[in-house]
Amino acid sequence: MAEKIAEKSSIAIETVLDWAYCEAKVWWKTVGRTIEEEAEKMISPRTGTSLLQEAIQGILKLGYQSRQKGNEFDLPVLLGTLWKVRLQKWGLDEMREKMAAYSVLYEELMTRFGEKGDIRKINGAIYDNPTWSHRWRDLANSTGLYDLRIEIDAQQHKAGLGKTIKDRTIDIWKEPIGLADAFARSTWIVENNNFPLHEIQGVGEEVFVDLPHIKVGVTPDLILTSGDDLVYEKHIYGIRRPKMADMIGDYTIKTLFSAKQKDSDKEVTSVDIRHLMSGKKISMKPRRAAGINEIESMATAVQRRINAMDFSGPRMVNGWDACGNCDYKLLCFDGEGIMQRYNLPLSGRISLADNLMDEMSQQLRGYTEEQKETGIDFARVFLPFIAQNPGMTKEQIDWLITGI
Repeated sequence: MAEKIAEKSSIAIETVLDWAYCEAKVWWKTVGRTIEEEAEKMISPRTGTSLLQEAIQGILKLGYQSRQKGNEFDLPVLLGTLWKVRLQKWGLDEMREKMAAYSVLYEELMTRFGEKGDIRKINGAIYDNPTWSHRWRDLANSTGLYDLRIEIDAQQHKAGLGKTIKDRTIDIWKEPIGLADAFARSTWIVENNNFPLHEIQGVGEEVFVDLPHIKVGVTPDLILTSGDDLVYEKHIYGIRRPKMADMIGDYTIKTLFSAKQKDSDKEVTSVDIRHLMSGKKISMKPRRAAGINEIESMATAVQRRINAMDFSGPRMVNGWDACGNCDYKLLCFDGEGIMQRYNLPLSGRISLADNLMDEMSQQLRGYTEEQKETGIDFARVFLPFIAQNPGMTKEQIDWLITGI
């Protein structure tokens, strides 16, 4: 029993930050994913950004594993194969030519807005985010890029993404990316980055910060070794380059500063931030224990809420604009909307009750009726206390029971 009490609950910092932004982001990855898959045998609900990340992470993992076996594959070839297989799986074979055409037009425009291109702001500066500019919108309309995106994204629900909304007043270039941009950006990223495959020791593997009351996980996109140095590489997928002030204040990066690989005491030497759309990379020397107090308090609070499945209303109840360019926006507004379709607070309680009943049924197998009656008497005393203290961990419950 002592060993069980000593165990700590664990939560990913990415989950903590998702919860801080909007609980619906966590709901979609937990309760929502289960409901959608079981109800309609759907492909897991995903976003355009997650689709892009899956593509890049997938080819890096394949390239790394192939290199370990003594084989060499070009990343563009791996990317093309990955997309071909996925489009076949989703029944979107007929979209391949249109997506290839979109990618070519997208690359031409991005090049014109880039460092070697001819399009600049009035003051001669490069656009931070060209897709939000009037010049981009005008050129996207005149080249046919806009129409192609509308046509491709109209089919993205087959890949598990939210259905697009037909409304000409919505500026699609300021909305979350869909299937078309996920494909085009993945091609652009592979062409504009030189990934050090020979230094890769892990792709998308979680590392941990062991705090007094909770273990916090964080996932670098790449784990690299260069000589005796251990490097975590974090990838930024957005078009806008991150500012140094934003990176210093980023709690994912702060967590990486103090994180260690499982069963290893080796400390990270450098945290590299790679902006994939520009191919630029910045190395940051770890500041040990940066933000640890805030990280632990946030992680503990969110873990309690998740344990209790305590979902409240998502941002979308405040209207379309309240969600900005959140990746889950289309999923939340699909059909009659996430609240009418699933009712987040209620679905969380139902999921918790289902899990409880399943576990209780397993625990009570083999007990006599008299023993079950004793357990029911105990539950009548114990459950009201639990109700007044939602989010208790298994370890806290075990500690409480040992005192009886």
